[in-house]
Amino acid sequence: MAKKLVSSILALSLALVMLIGTTATAAELKVTFWDGNWNEETFSQIKELWNEQYPDIELSGEFMIDQGMFDKYMLSMQNGTGPDVAACALDWVTTLGNAGLLAPLDDYIAADGVDTAEYVQGAINASTINGNLYGLPFRSETYVLYYNVDILKAAGFDKAPETWDEVVEIAKAINSEEVAGYGLVGANYGNFSFQFITMLRSSGGSILTEDLTQSALNSEAALATAKLYRELANYAPASLLENDNVANRTLFASGKVAMYMSGIYDLPQILATNPDLNFACAMVPTAMGAQRKSILGGWSVAIPATSQNKDAAWKFVKFLTSSEVAALYTNTFTGTGVPAKRFEAVDTAIVQPNIDALPYAAALPAVGAIVPIRQAIFDNLSLCLTDTLTPEEAIMQTSEVVDELLSE
Repeated sequence: MAKKLVSSILALSLALVMLIGTTATAAELKVTFWDGNWNEETFSQIKELWNEQYPDIELSGEFMIDQGMFDKYMLSMQNGTGPDVAACALDWVTTLGNAGLLAPLDDYIAADGVDTAEYVQGAINASTINGNLYGLPFRSETYVLYYNVDILKAAGFDKAPETWDEVVEIAKAINSEEVAGYGLVGANYGNFSFQFITMLRSSGGSILTEDLTQSALNSEAALATAKLYRELANYAPASLLENDNVANRTLFASGKVAMYMSGIYDLPQILATNPDLNFACAMVPTAMGAQRKSILGGWSVAIPATSQNKDAAWKFVKFLTSSEVAALYTNTFTGTGVPAKRFEAVDTAIVQPNIDALPYAAALPAVGAIVPIRQAIFDNLSLCLTDTLTPEEAIMQTSEVVDELLSE
């Protein structure tokens, strides 16, 4: 009898230990996610949907400011302290993937039958390195020109400028102590480089040669773009050197800037700041008779190579990039090119130019040095805004640095 009792107690104890172990394992299954703080407000809604679909996988998010964000990603992935899933700008995927810091997604995609053809192709191309896909896009966007209809009309201009020469003409005519003709970016390497590259592409130029081995910034189009950037500085706010895109958006919303270039993500903030502002959007102007071409921006979700929960991380990647969830989370377009849910109530006439512009957008070159190349564009070309360098000197110096980066 005593032996049976002891055996029963042991069996019960073993079962209890196994149950506790199983419960602990389930509770410990967790996915950590990093993203920019501009998405923090929406994350609670996404997390609620996630908990409904995956109640046994805990999801936690950490959100950070843009400045220094890439450096934090790089360092954390190198030392193994990164998240399970990271939201990455397209060129970050290129850089981190080339550095071996991301896990390829191909096996997961094949196993779950994910059709990558449904996504914006430029975003897929930017996230593909040596035949392997390292990220799935949940957000895509490009630039348009925002303009104040009333300010332009008061100066005698009844429609949006179609060329950069017309932008300069209008900005010059409007510029005064009360209103700046054009909101140029003078700070923030990300905003600066994207806007410069957009102007360059719309003028028929490119950063790199077609084979991606050398700088193409020693071209006529690149020099013309550097001169254009410097010319527009004459009609920018006095705070130009401190102004990033957020500063220009604020000035535009308050009627102190007549035109500036940005993405669809600025619409909610402009409407919230000044719902009575009479403004419109137009596709980015062209120059030098070039065909329309702009820059494809956007964000993909990727899994760091050091993630300890790759299978669960993949579930979140697939979840966040689904059309329905991405439309709730993104503040631009989804990875498949569908406008965010938040734009359903916005005037179609304002949203439509953003939709029309997307097919003309192409991702940045998929080279490992693309982030430092963008930094070099900012470091050197910003010097011509202070006349430390001439546009000719600035663009040639940038071109030399780009060649050095590509040779490393």
